[in-house]
Amino acid sequence: MTDLSQITSMMDAILLPLMGCVTLMFAKLCHGETARWAERQFFAALVVITIVTLRTVILCDDSWLLHTATLGTMTVGALVIPGYDSSLAA
Repeated sequence: MTDLSQITSMMDAILLPLMGCVTLMFAKLCHGETARWAERQFFAALVVITIVTLRTVILCDDSWLLHTATLGTMTVGALVIPGYDSSLAA
């Protein structure tokens, strides 16, 4: 039987990378005023993923590679994946 610490570590390893990838795609697929809101959400998620990645690397947690890969994917994806021009939203 799993205890609470195992459940939270599994959710940490699954939900945070999923959240990061979803916010990246949402920021790239939206346009207009929604794109500005989605970009703010993406930057907030990027800050959270960065802090969690630092924590997992410092503590030598088992999910450090997954969090590092998610942070890299979010950073490179923000630069490589083409998106709509949100500056057109007035």
